[in-house]
Amino acid sequence: MLLFNNNASIDANNNTGSIINNPDIYFNKWSNKSWVTLGDSITRANGYQSIIKPILGFSNIDNQGINGQTMAYQNKNKSTYTMGKNIDYNKYDLVTIFSGTNDFRYNKKLGSIKPLGSKNFDKNTFTGSYQLLIEYILSSNPNIDLVLITPIQRNRDGYNVNFRNKVDSKLIDYVNTIRELGNMYSVPVLDLYSESGITEKTMDTFTRDGLHPNDVGYKRISEKIYRFLLNI
Repeated sequence: MLLFNNNASIDANNNTGSIINNPDIYFNKWSNKSWVTLGDSITRANGYQSIIKPILGFSNIDNQGINGQTMAYQNKNKSTYTMGKNIDYNKYDLVTIFSGTNDFRYNKKLGSIKPLGSKNFDKNTFTGSYQLLIEYILSSNPNIDLVLITPIQRNRDGYNVNFRNKVDSKLIDYVNTIRELGNMYSVPVLDLYSESGITEKTMDTFTRDGLHPNDVGYKRISEKIYRFLLNI
């Protein structure tokens, strides 16, 4: 188990989680760097950022998560896309996008992946708005580290991993789109849907309501993000 404290470190050679005494080169990757986090209420709660910041030494973490936010464009509320396209990414070294569960829950059309640089991205779909945001970020600052994070599994409001929403999509369909976008844009994807250990069987351990992580859940997610960031 990874120890979450200011002196914590993991083995840079084998990723086994064993403690080493001189991890400076490995850990200094993010020292004094700036990170902006985009997402929904899981991001807004500041559960993973507050754990990771002192360990990796970020100088600043700008939390831009908004409760109930979808990636796809909304008329009444800001979406991750509309909010994200107004950020100056030249101020940051890292941006993470942790989005998708609300698009599934609020029945946002999945849409289809278009070629890079397309003039026909549909901001009203999950895929179109996601591509617009990725291209805006990378054109604004080509040197920024961009990481896509898939939604964790869920079981709330009847919207679980087996449920098809009103636009005939399962949560895994949104997850698969994120995976494909990572490949297309050559940016890393942290697949928490498949690698967090949060499933229907463990939901009571890691979440407070079948969706939002509890303290144990945020420690679990933080460990996954922490290890991932050290290897990109």
